[in-house]
Amino acid sequence: MTETLRLPWADLPPTTLCEGEGPSAPARRPPARRGRRPLSAWPAPAGPLPWQGWHLLVHGPDAGMAAFATEAAGPGLIPWPFDAERVEEDMFALAIGANRPGQDRGGLSVEGCRILARQFRAAAEARHARLALRPDGACPLDFNRLVPVPDRILHLGATHPDARAWLMANWGVLEAPARMALVPGRRAGRRLPRGHRAVVYGFFTRGGTPAPVVRRMEEHYPLLTFRLTSRPLT
Repeated sequence: MTETLRLPWADLPPTTLCEGEGPSAPARRPPARRGRRPLSAWPAPAGPLPWQGWHLLVHGPDAGMAAFATEAAGPGLIPWPFDAERVEEDMFALAIGANRPGQDRGGLSVEGCRILARQFRAAAEARHARLALRPDGACPLDFNRLVPVPDRILHLGATHPDARAWLMANWGVLEAPARMALVPGRRAGRRLPRGHRAVVYGFFTRGGTPAPVVRRMEEHYPLLTFRLTSRPLT
């Protein structure tokens, strides 16, 4: 039986928002299939990184909050360059490696590996096209709008060590947050002065803590208060 190949976007975040509670806890994760491993072009630990839920409370004067909301909204993506030919080459190399002679895997032929690589490329192209259609304000708190990834870093690609180091230093995570949404019914926890208001953003990350990007927000918006709290998933 051939090895199951994991798509780089296969590890989906937990569920959508529950009314009034922000990101909800996911159902218990089923055991991972044997033999699954990431693409060689997507460095990752042996198992999927766990998701962490967060609430970010922001409050301050109405005018400052309105400006923040306008400037923070975006598509919610990191615009990495997309090379469909490279994707196909990487998948072919991985498929060939997973079917080396001498391993009793009942593996694919060379032509079968080429077919698999082409199918994977088509799936990646379709996903990239869907993401490109996301409206500009689809994400109410777009990290890349508030702390943009420089062009020189984007050109390196998502897996380059320098790109990963920049993201960890400036965002605290290696990818854009998932399930970003306003959390209804959440308050600042105390009475705010007249002419002030608060909002709470709920989202998920993995492989880090988004404290660095919140610190950058605090520097850029000194009239606003930011409070990041973790939301344990049970």
